[in-house]
Amino acid sequence: MNSLWSQAEAAQCPDELALRAYSSRLLGGDPSLVLHGGGNTSIKLQESGAAVLYVKGTGSDLARVEASSFTPLRLEGVHTVLAEPELDNTTMMRALDASLARRPAPRPSIETLLHGGLPFRCVEHTHADAVLAAMNVETLEHVHAEVYGELAPLVPYHHSGHALARACMEVFNARRTRNTIGLILAFHGVVAFGDDLRSSYENMIALVTRAEDFLRMRGGWRSWQATDDGDWTEAPTIPAGLFTLHEEINDIAGVPLVMRVGRDAQCLAYARRNDLAEISQQGPATPQHAVYTKRVPLIGRDVRGFATRYRDYLVSHLGKPASALMDAAPRIVLDPDVGVIAFGKNTREAQMALEMYQHDIFVITGASAHGRYRSAPSAAIALAEFEYGGYAAK
Repeated sequence: MNSLWSQAEAAQCPDELALRAYSSRLLGGDPSLVLHGGGNTSIKLQESGAAVLYVKGTGSDLARVEASSFTPLRLEGVHTVLAEPELDNTTMMRALDASLARRPAPRPSIETLLHGGLPFRCVEHTHADAVLAAMNVETLEHVHAEVYGELAPLVPYHHSGHALARACMEVFNARRTRNTIGLILAFHGVVAFGDDLRSSYENMIALVTRAEDFLRMRGGWRSWQATDDGDWTEAPTIPAGLFTLHEEINDIAGVPLVMRVGRDAQCLAYARRNDLAEISQQGPATPQHAVYTKRVPLIGRDVRGFATRYRDYLVSHLGKPASALMDAAPRIVLDPDVGVIAFGKNTREAQMALEMYQHDIFVITGASAHGRYRSAPSAAIALAEFEYGGYAAK
């Protein structure tokens, strides 16, 4: 992965916050690093004698952020919230709201404490496909030691928010050396940092490049490319049974869903793999994807059987009251003749589900080239579906 930093373009930025937005867009413009509002960046500035943390606001597209997309928080207040030994994310977000340096402001990122706790002026966080493809295997610790070691210590998986930030600080404080430029977040992504924006950005590029090089040596990396054939409901020739499948999924979901179809070479090859029944049922590359793709796809056409199994999974991890808020209809169907069939409550969500699963395929295929692919624990994915999907607020 090459640095896209242009000193000429950077020189056009009127201040450091504008420069922070510029370097953030460099990361956000690469879909192999972030998707649909994912990833976040930050910078710490001195204003009126006080330290202020500017972190990308929740939901902002990293490819299009401007200076106004960043949430200003009093760093002292952020450190106070981080110092709490235990805190649920709802309470954390209320406390962060009280730490806003001024209003109005975007809603703070759920990763605010991670950005605020690290003792560097600039922090980058992405869900890089290459890093996930290198790390999401049974031999995670061994591969991490080979690829990163002290350069980016490994943080065990934790749910985003207070718990993850505390875990990151514990690992950072225990394992950092003069060579440390980032952290690897198991089943989640990668963090890079530095005291100036260019070095922080290029530290992220360096960490992702190490993963790409590792995968390339094992035949598990290639340039990203994916397409889709769109909404087949208007196509002159509809594959046999696709309308029936769509109707059955709508019935389980309780609402009419939009369908998208991916028939690029990667999707078709994946749907025809001999080991599909194992690798596709491990879970997504990162739990956040499950909000749109569900934890696992349906293989074949037994929609009701899938719904029964999925409901059991939700109840076992979330309990009946919480799981009752969520439907158990598949959002991804794998078919050797069709490819990847994605569903969503509107066109945007269906497209997001398709794109996220195409990236999951990319990660799973890359990981399977050098090990046995694994995802985060199923309980962690269920929690992500519940909280990131907004059901926790209902």
